[in-house]
Amino acid sequence: MLPRVFDLQRLRIPPLTALRLSATIHILGKVCAFLIQFIRRATGMAKRFTLALTALVLAIVLVGCGSSEKIQILHFNDFHAMMQPFEKAVKKDGKDVKDEKGKTVMADDGGGIARLVKAIQDRKNDSSFVAFAGDMLQGSPFSTLFKGRDGFDIMNSFVDVATLGNHEFDYGQENLRELLAMAKFPVICANVTGESNVLFTSKAYIVKEIKGVKIGLFGIVTEETVVTTHPKNVKGLTFEKPASAARRMVDVLKNKEKVDLVVALSHIGSEEDVKLVQEVDGIDVIIGGHSHTALTNGRKVKNTLIAQAGYYGRHLGVITLEVDPADKKLKSASASLVAMDAGIGFDEATKARVDEYAKKLSDEIKQVIAKAATKLEGDKSLVRNQETNLGNFICDVTRDLGKADLAVVNGGGIRASIAAGDVTIKDVMTVLPFDNSIVVVEMSGAAIAKMFDKVAAKEKEKGNFLHVSSGTKYTIKDKKAVDIVLAGAPIDPVKIYRVATSDFLAAGGDGFDEFKSGRTLDTGFMMRDAIIDVIKSKGVIDAKVEGRITLK
Repeated sequence: MLPRVFDLQRLRIPPLTALRLSATIHILGKVCAFLIQFIRRATGMAKRFTLALTALVLAIVLVGCGSSEKIQILHFNDFHAMMQPFEKAVKKDGKDVKDEKGKTVMADDGGGIARLVKAIQDRKNDSSFVAFAGDMLQGSPFSTLFKGRDGFDIMNSFVDVATLGNHEFDYGQENLRELLAMAKFPVICANVTGESNVLFTSKAYIVKEIKGVKIGLFGIVTEETVVTTHPKNVKGLTFEKPASAARRMVDVLKNKEKVDLVVALSHIGSEEDVKLVQEVDGIDVIIGGHSHTALTNGRKVKNTLIAQAGYYGRHLGVITLEVDPADKKLKSASASLVAMDAGIGFDEATKARVDEYAKKLSDEIKQVIAKAATKLEGDKSLVRNQETNLGNFICDVTRDLGKADLAVVNGGGIRASIAAGDVTIKDVMTVLPFDNSIVVVEMSGAAIAKMFDKVAAKEKEKGNFLHVSSGTKYTIKDKKAVDIVLAGAPIDPVKIYRVATSDFLAAGGDGFDEFKSGRTLDTGFMMRDAIIDVIKSKGVIDAKVEGRITLK
């Protein structure tokens, strides 16, 4: 161990000065070594002097070798316009606490962008930056009304770099281009191009230098975007395979830009990130999104750290990189998550901005339009895997409005539950955040059967689970759809049925190309607005699970 007197870090010498001093000392060490050899050859009487001098030279040459530069990356992903804190029912003895009007008392349950900003401010320093891994849009009434302008406005105050998520495309390319124009931070994406192979975001990567360390960052988004958003939203765009784009970026950053570290902002999902590392060498850190995975301490695959901070701003991700100041090599990389609980507090400036946007929303969405006799189930774990009463209700309304034989609605288009009791416009907007219209497609029984087979073979919790209207049934058995009943009768493969659905599915969304086989008729109804009107007219919603979809 070296004497502490030789530790440049302890002497509090500035990092850049320390680097220069260390290099100078290294050269001096080589000169001294030469002199020692000369003295040894010139006289044997210098032995003791040589030993002492050698020890001194070794100490000097190794000065600062135990030190490292620490770089911190603060990150989040899949925020989905959850601008305000979450709420939970206050309970006593296992029961909800009610106020004097009989309304359930609610308490702060963490989250919200003002809390996230406060947590970032508490941790940020001159060796850190903030990265966002995509999906600011969709998921709350804020997004429905402001279409991302609220999110990008507030992100301008604290985000240093971001990439695109698939939901950034949900309101169309023109809207997204407007958001990119208002962004004061670079939005990077290497695998989305338009005409003449021009990058959609204009930048594939950026290079940041912190404490003398050059960090190259590039962005990639999932290929699934072409099926998870309306086809019109990605018309004319090409989504390159993430691995192909990543391989090209690593080459550019290392060989052209001469960076020391490579960081990917990846919106392709945690498991796809693992595959990416297995296919592409040279990525030091992946900051992920899309799969809503909370990686508590990250995930190490080969020599790459994979991090992801869950979703909805429930956590802030913290990555710490230790870099050798001499050769700029990465010595260690670690990840952690900080829960955005109610004890963190708020950044007051950000809270004021959120309050301004919330005020604009309130008059529009706060009105009660009906009552729910029971909870209308739209939780992701259920609505993407089995029949639910909310899925049934939406399908029945869609069929009736389209004057169709049956209706199908994808579970991925239903984004939340509605609690028993008062139902507001906000509730419906949260459940149905997408700007979908109701269309009717004329389809053969054989084409419909193929769609249900896709549902039966799908992965768990994928959004392409199809809910159906009353009178329509099917059974999932051994990854096949069997015992199919359409409009109250066994399926006829050659018969042409009128199928009411969203324009998203009708255009082939979620991989259902079968819809393209038939003639499509537009009803003129926006699904969310039409369902709001139906709910108003009913006054009470009493939807039930009726055995329309059987799982064996």
